[in-house]
Amino acid sequence: MILAYVLQNTAGSPTDERVLWTHLQPRDISKYMLDNHGISVSNLQVKRILKDNGYCKRKPAKTLATGKSPDRDGQFQIICYFVFLFATMLNNPVLSIDTKKKEELGQLTRNEAVLCKNGVAPDTYDHDYSYLATGKAIPHGIYDVRQNKGFITLGDSHETAAFVVDNLIWWWDHYGSMDYPEATTILILCDSGGDNGYRHHLFKKLLLEFAQMTGLRVLVAHFPPYCSKYNPIERKLFSHVHKTIQGTILTDIQQVKELMSKTHTKNGLSVIVRIVNKEYPIGQYSSKDDLDEKRILRHPDLPLLSYTLKP
Repeated sequence: MILAYVLQNTAGSPTDERVLWTHLQPRDISKYMLDNHGISVSNLQVKRILKDNGYCKRKPAKTLATGKSPDRDGQFQIICYFVFLFATMLNNPVLSIDTKKKEELGQLTRNEAVLCKNGVAPDTYDHDYSYLATGKAIPHGIYDVRQNKGFITLGDSHETAAFVVDNLIWWWDHYGSMDYPEATTILILCDSGGDNGYRHHLFKKLLLEFAQMTGLRVLVAHFPPYCSKYNPIERKLFSHVHKTIQGTILTDIQQVKELMSKTHTKNGLSVIVRIVNKEYPIGQYSSKDDLDEKRILRHPDLPLLSYTLKP
């Protein structure tokens, strides 16, 4: 009777008969059995019956893209070729970069439970309104694919192209130049949107300055639109950083730094974090005319998404 009732309240995917789910909770099923059949069944018993018959909780998979890029397949082939090529060039780094979502600071719940001693919960505001925050932490990350290391800059201003490239300069000056003393080229994997997007001339202009400053060729490959989840930094770094700061009231940026610095995995991931108290004004404009196209080698098939910047 329990399974028949659940089946009556089961929905599924029109394209995959294996995908089935129900909105019922164990308490709903227990109440139904008592009200309609006079049978008392505990929530625990219902859970056991459901488990024995293949029902279990699963988080919905974010597999449906909100849009589609006509360059998706072609650009992924280019990215795979670049990664394969750099696998034979051990002296040159492969970097995945992105900016994690902004964290608002203060006595805010962030809609998360906190592990408390003696059952006494900390006091927070009854709503997580932005105006109640005492500050913000904007994390820009660099994930070194070869070294399995993360480098995060925490800013408190704005996410801009200058903020992104400043993080690259910091990484190279303090870590990259020592980890890759014989490097001639850097492969940077990044999203197609945001301030490191392929449409932003300022990002390319600042990368040209970075290439000139370091003497390195900078090979940039943007993931196609709607494909940011495939950027390695999302699952290799940010997913673990999120677990580290989860279930915590983030009161100040120093606390965020200390927590993120503790991020590690069994596979050896380590994370280095710094704070930058620098103002990055928004609205900085740069046109295509500001770019030295003679120093930009564009891919013949997808020149906007893949290109090399010469020093």
